[in-house]
Amino acid sequence: MSGEELQYPDDFVQRLETIWGIGFLSPGGPEEVGEIVKGVDLAGQHVLDIGCGTGGPAIVLTRDLGAAHVTAIDIEAPLLTRAEQNAQEAHVAGKTTFQLVEPGPLPFPDGTFDIVFSKDALIHIKDKAALYGDVLRVLRPGGIFVASDWLGGENTESSPEFARFRDLGHLKFAMATGEETAAVMRQAGFTGVATRNRNAWYAKLSQFEYEQISGPLRDQLIETVGEEIYTHWVAVRRALADAATVGALRPTHLRGVKPGITT
Repeated sequence: MSGEELQYPDDFVQRLETIWGIGFLSPGGPEEVGEIVKGVDLAGQHVLDIGCGTGGPAIVLTRDLGAAHVTAIDIEAPLLTRAEQNAQEAHVAGKTTFQLVEPGPLPFPDGTFDIVFSKDALIHIKDKAALYGDVLRVLRPGGIFVASDWLGGENTESSPEFARFRDLGHLKFAMATGEETAAVMRQAGFTGVATRNRNAWYAKLSQFEYEQISGPLRDQLIETVGEEIYTHWVAVRRALADAATVGALRPTHLRGVKPGITT
Protein backbone atom coordinates (compact mmCIF):
# COMPACT_ATOMS: atom_id res chain seq x y z
CA MET A 1 0.00 0.00 0.00
CA SER A 2 1.56 3.29 -1.05
CA GLY A 3 1.71 6.41 1.08
CA GLU A 4 -0.94 8.05 -1.09
CA GLU A 5 -3.35 5.22 -0.28
CA LEU A 6 -2.85 5.22 3.48
CA GLN A 7 -5.96 6.15 5.42
CA TYR A 8 -3.83 6.65 8.52
CA PRO A 9 -0.70 8.61 7.51
CA ASP A 10 1.70 9.74 10.22
CA ASP A 11 0.28 13.23 10.68
CA PHE A 12 -3.24 11.81 11.10
CA VAL A 13 -2.04 9.24 13.65
CA GLN A 14 -0.28 12.02 15.58
CA ARG A 15 -3.50 14.03 15.73
CA LEU A 16 -5.60 11.10 16.88
CA GLU A 17 -3.12 10.02 19.55
CA THR A 18 -2.94 13.58 20.82
CA ILE A 19 -6.61 13.47 21.80
CA TRP A 20 -7.04 9.75 22.57
CA GLY A 21 -3.62 8.69 23.89
CA ILE A 22 -0.67 6.76 22.53
CA GLY A 23 -1.83 3.55 20.86
CA PHE A 24 -5.42 4.70 20.30
CA LEU A 25 -6.91 5.84 17.00
CA SER A 26 -10.49 5.96 18.27
CA PRO A 27 -12.12 7.34 21.41
CA GLY A 28 -12.30 6.15 24.98
CA GLY A 29 -8.86 4.72 25.64
CA PRO A 30 -8.41 1.78 28.03
CA GLU A 31 -11.74 2.49 29.72
CA GLU A 32 -13.67 1.98 26.49
CA VAL A 33 -11.79 -1.25 25.74
CA GLY A 34 -12.97 -2.43 29.16
CA GLU A 35 -16.53 -1.45 28.30
CA ILE A 36 -16.41 -3.34 24.99
CA VAL A 37 -15.36 -6.61 26.66
CA LYS A 38 -17.32 -6.09 29.88
CA GLY A 39 -18.47 -9.43 31.29
CA VAL A 40 -16.13 -11.47 29.07
CA ASP A 41 -13.36 -13.36 30.89
CA LEU A 42 -10.20 -12.91 28.85
CA ALA A 43 -7.90 -14.74 31.27
CA GLY A 44 -5.78 -17.22 29.32
CA GLN A 45 -7.63 -16.56 26.07
CA HIS A 46 -6.17 -16.27 22.57
CA VAL A 47 -7.55 -13.17 20.89
CA LEU A 48 -7.61 -11.84 17.34
CA ASP A 49 -7.69 -8.03 17.12
CA ILE A 50 -8.95 -6.89 13.70
CA GLY A 51 -7.73 -3.43 12.65
CA CYS A 52 -5.33 -3.05 15.56
CA GLY A 53 -3.96 0.36 14.57
CA THR A 54 -1.09 1.43 16.82
CA GLY A 55 -1.72 -1.27 19.40
CA GLY A 56 -3.43 0.39 22.35
CA PRO A 57 -6.31 -2.10 22.64
CA ALA A 58 -3.98 -5.13 22.26
CA ILE A 59 -1.87 -3.78 25.11
CA VAL A 60 -4.92 -3.35 27.33
CA LEU A 61 -6.25 -6.83 26.50
CA THR A 62 -2.98 -8.48 27.55
CA ARG A 63 -1.50 -6.24 30.24
CA ASP A 64 -4.72 -5.25 32.01
CA LEU A 65 -7.33 -7.87 31.13
CA GLY A 66 -5.33 -11.09 31.20
CA ALA A 67 -5.44 -12.34 27.61
CA ALA A 68 -2.78 -15.00 27.04
CA HIS A 69 -1.95 -13.72 23.58
CA VAL A 70 -3.30 -11.20 21.08
CA THR A 71 -2.74 -11.62 17.36
CA ALA A 72 -3.27 -8.09 16.05
CA ILE A 73 -3.74 -7.44 12.35
CA ASP A 74 -3.88 -4.38 10.13
CA ILE A 75 -3.47 -3.52 6.46
CA GLU A 76 -1.12 -0.54 6.97
CA ALA A 77 2.50 -1.39 7.77
CA PRO A 78 3.43 1.94 9.42
CA LEU A 79 0.70 1.41 12.02
CA LEU A 80 2.12 -2.00 12.89
CA THR A 81 5.61 -0.55 13.34
CA ARG A 82 4.21 1.89 15.87
CA ALA A 83 2.16 -0.86 17.52
CA GLU A 84 5.20 -3.08 17.99
CA GLN A 85 7.11 -0.20 19.58
CA ASN A 86 4.20 0.57 21.89
CA ALA A 87 3.91 -3.10 22.92
CA GLN A 88 7.63 -3.24 23.71
CA GLU A 89 7.39 -0.10 25.84
CA ALA A 90 4.36 -1.59 27.66
CA HIS A 91 6.31 -4.84 28.27
CA VAL A 92 3.77 -7.05 26.46
CA ALA A 93 5.78 -7.80 23.31
CA GLY A 94 5.87 -11.49 24.24
CA LYS A 95 2.09 -11.64 24.43
CA THR A 96 1.35 -9.79 21.18
CA THR A 97 1.95 -10.56 17.52
CA PHE A 98 1.39 -7.78 15.00
CA GLN A 99 0.75 -9.03 11.48
CA LEU A 100 0.34 -7.22 8.18
CA VAL A 101 -2.55 -8.62 6.13
CA GLU A 102 -4.19 -7.91 2.80
CA PRO A 103 -7.84 -6.82 2.63
CA GLY A 104 -10.05 -9.87 2.27
CA PRO A 105 -10.49 -13.21 4.06
CA LEU A 106 -8.71 -13.62 7.38
CA PRO A 107 -5.44 -15.58 6.91
CA PHE A 108 -6.06 -18.05 9.75
CA PRO A 109 -7.31 -21.65 9.94
CA ASP A 110 -10.82 -22.45 11.15
CA GLY A 111 -11.30 -22.37 14.91
CA THR A 112 -8.05 -20.56 15.75
CA PHE A 113 -9.21 -18.04 18.36
CA ASP A 114 -11.18 -17.97 21.60
CA ILE A 115 -12.18 -14.35 21.08
CA VAL A 116 -12.28 -12.04 18.08
CA PHE A 117 -12.08 -8.35 19.04
CA SER A 118 -12.16 -5.12 17.07
CA LYS A 119 -12.30 -1.48 18.10
CA ASP A 120 -13.84 0.90 15.56
CA ALA A 121 -12.15 -0.56 12.47
CA LEU A 122 -14.89 -2.63 10.82
CA ILE A 123 -16.44 0.51 9.32
CA HIS A 124 -13.72 0.34 6.64
CA ILE A 125 -14.85 -3.13 5.46
CA LYS A 126 -17.58 -2.99 2.84
CA ASP A 127 -18.72 -6.63 2.63
CA LYS A 128 -20.20 -7.11 6.11
CA ALA A 129 -21.67 -10.53 5.34
CA ALA A 130 -18.28 -11.89 4.29
CA LEU A 131 -16.63 -10.24 7.29
CA TYR A 132 -18.92 -11.75 9.91
CA GLY A 133 -18.88 -15.12 8.21
CA ASP A 134 -15.09 -15.13 8.33
CA VAL A 135 -15.04 -13.99 11.96
CA LEU A 136 -17.33 -16.91 12.81
CA ARG A 137 -15.05 -19.29 10.90
CA VAL A 138 -11.87 -18.42 12.82
CA LEU A 139 -13.59 -18.64 16.21
CA ARG A 140 -13.55 -21.87 18.17
CA PRO A 141 -16.95 -23.38 19.09
CA GLY A 142 -18.31 -21.31 21.94
CA GLY A 143 -15.97 -18.47 21.05
CA ILE A 144 -17.04 -14.85 21.38
CA PHE A 145 -16.99 -11.98 18.91
CA VAL A 146 -16.85 -8.68 20.79
CA ALA A 147 -16.29 -5.34 19.11
CA SER A 148 -17.14 -1.70 18.71
CA ASP A 149 -17.90 -0.19 15.34
CA TRP A 150 -19.08 3.11 13.93
CA LEU A 151 -22.66 2.53 12.83
CA GLY A 152 -25.24 4.81 11.28
CA GLY A 153 -28.73 5.80 12.30
CA GLU A 154 -31.92 5.90 10.30
CA ASN A 155 -31.09 9.52 9.46
CA THR A 156 -27.49 9.01 8.32
CA GLU A 157 -28.17 9.14 4.58
CA SER A 158 -30.35 12.25 4.93
CA SER A 159 -28.29 14.06 7.58
CA PRO A 160 -26.57 17.25 6.36
CA GLU A 161 -24.31 17.01 9.41
CA PHE A 162 -23.06 13.57 8.37
CA ALA A 163 -22.77 14.65 4.73
CA ARG A 164 -20.53 17.52 5.78
CA PHE A 165 -18.37 15.22 7.92
CA ARG A 166 -18.07 12.69 5.09
CA ASP A 167 -17.20 15.36 2.52
CA LEU A 168 -14.61 17.09 4.70
CA GLY A 169 -12.87 13.92 5.85
CA HIS A 170 -10.66 11.50 3.94
CA LEU A 171 -11.66 8.15 5.48
CA LYS A 172 -13.62 5.62 3.43
CA PHE A 173 -16.73 4.35 5.20
CA ALA A 174 -19.11 1.42 4.75
CA MET A 175 -21.94 2.28 7.14
CA ALA A 176 -24.74 0.07 8.48
CA THR A 177 -27.36 0.54 11.19
CA GLY A 178 -27.50 -1.45 14.40
CA GLU A 179 -30.48 -3.43 13.15
CA GLU A 180 -28.78 -4.23 9.84
CA THR A 181 -25.60 -5.29 11.62
CA ALA A 182 -27.42 -7.59 14.04
CA ALA A 183 -29.33 -9.18 11.16
CA VAL A 184 -26.16 -9.86 9.16
CA MET A 185 -24.46 -11.35 12.22
CA ARG A 186 -27.39 -13.72 12.80
CA GLN A 187 -27.41 -14.69 9.14
CA ALA A 188 -23.69 -15.50 9.42
CA GLY A 189 -24.54 -17.96 12.21
CA PHE A 190 -23.90 -16.07 15.44
CA THR A 191 -26.14 -16.65 18.44
CA GLY A 192 -26.72 -14.33 21.37
CA VAL A 193 -26.31 -11.32 19.10
CA ALA A 194 -26.48 -8.02 20.97
CA THR A 195 -25.80 -4.38 20.09
CA ARG A 196 -25.24 -1.51 22.51
CA ASN A 197 -25.68 1.99 21.16
CA ARG A 198 -22.98 4.29 22.58
CA ASN A 199 -24.19 7.44 20.80
CA ALA A 200 -25.22 9.29 23.98
CA TRP A 201 -21.76 8.76 25.45
CA TYR A 202 -19.90 9.80 22.32
CA ALA A 203 -22.13 12.74 21.41
CA LYS A 204 -21.08 14.32 24.71
CA LEU A 205 -17.45 13.25 24.41
CA SER A 206 -17.12 14.50 20.83
CA GLN A 207 -18.15 17.99 21.91
CA PHE A 208 -15.49 17.90 24.62
CA GLU A 209 -12.90 16.68 22.11
CA TYR A 210 -13.72 19.54 19.75
CA GLU A 211 -13.35 22.04 22.60
CA GLN A 212 -9.96 20.57 23.49
CA ILE A 213 -8.72 20.58 19.90
CA SER A 214 -9.83 24.13 19.25
CA GLY A 215 -8.60 25.33 22.66
CA PRO A 216 -5.97 23.79 24.98
CA LEU A 217 -4.50 21.44 22.35
CA ARG A 218 -4.39 24.02 19.57
CA ASP A 219 -0.75 25.09 19.85
CA GLN A 220 0.49 21.52 20.34
CA LEU A 221 -1.37 20.31 17.26
CA ILE A 222 -0.20 23.21 15.09
CA GLU A 223 3.39 22.55 16.16
CA THR A 224 2.96 18.86 15.29
CA VAL A 225 1.19 19.04 11.91
CA GLY A 226 1.21 22.67 10.81
CA GLU A 227 -1.52 25.30 10.72
CA GLU A 228 -3.06 24.32 7.37
CA ILE A 229 -3.68 20.70 8.37
CA TYR A 230 -4.81 21.79 11.82
CA THR A 231 -7.35 24.30 10.49
CA HIS A 232 -8.92 21.74 8.19
CA TRP A 233 -9.01 19.13 10.93
CA VAL A 234 -10.83 21.47 13.31
CA ALA A 235 -13.58 21.75 10.70
CA VAL A 236 -13.67 17.95 10.35
CA ARG A 237 -13.96 17.50 14.11
CA ARG A 238 -16.73 20.09 14.31
CA ALA A 239 -18.65 18.21 11.63
CA LEU A 240 -18.02 14.88 13.39
CA ALA A 241 -19.35 16.22 16.67
CA ASP A 242 -22.43 17.56 14.93
CA ALA A 243 -23.04 14.21 13.18
CA ALA A 244 -22.78 12.38 16.50
CA THR A 245 -25.08 14.87 18.21
CA VAL A 246 -27.90 14.24 15.73
CA GLY A 247 -27.42 10.46 15.93
CA ALA A 248 -26.08 9.97 12.40
CA LEU A 249 -22.75 8.55 13.63
CA ARG A 250 -23.13 5.98 16.41
CA PRO A 251 -20.34 4.03 18.06
CA THR A 252 -21.97 0.69 18.87
CA HIS A 253 -20.79 -2.34 20.81
CA LEU A 254 -21.37 -5.68 19.08
CA ARG A 255 -21.41 -9.15 20.55
CA GLY A 256 -22.12 -12.65 19.30
CA VAL A 257 -21.25 -16.27 20.11
CA LYS A 258 -20.22 -19.10 17.82
CA PRO A 259 -22.52 -22.07 18.47
CA GLY A 260 -20.97 -25.14 20.02
CA ILE A 261 -19.03 -26.11 23.11
CA THR A 262 -15.41 -25.21 23.65
CA THR A 263 -13.26 -28.34 24.09
